[in-house]
Amino acid sequence: MSRKLKPIFIAKALEKELKEHDWTYEMSDDHGYWLSGTAQRNKIKKMVEEYYAEGEDPADLFYQYYPAEGCHEISGYGIKRIWQEQLDKRAKEMVKA
Repeated sequence: MSRKLKPIFIAKALEKELKEHDWTYEMSDDHGYWLSGTAQRNKIKKMVEEYYAEGEDPADLFYQYYPAEGCHEISGYGIKRIWQEQLDKRAKEMVKA
């Protein structure tokens, strides 16, 4: 039963981090702010990797919060599906519905 709960827990915690993340931290002139943003990005990346390890794909959740412009590349967050692949996936889902 705990194996079923772990992905749910990771998803909830990841969503909280994605909601609170300052996606534009790299544009800051304040080095301390940049360090804090980098630490938060690394935390998100670790959670993403854990989610993948559980056999889940966090890309749908990630792209709900990731702005397309002005932030770190998706690889820095551990996401494997690029934006275009995400759009293609969503289009196929809409056709099926």
